[in-house]
Amino acid sequence: MKQNNIKGFTLVELLAVIVIIGLISLIIIPSITKVIKSAEKETY
Repeated sequence: MKQNNIKGFTLVELLAVIVIIGLISLIIIPSITKVIKSAEKETY
């Protein structure tokens, strides 16, 4: 059997990274909007 020595990422690894980034952004974006709204209330 021939071994593949291709440097780079497989499709599964790229999909896993995309899913992880999506989950993190789903968690972070609502908290960022809360902080922005509370900062707007304090300034006005």
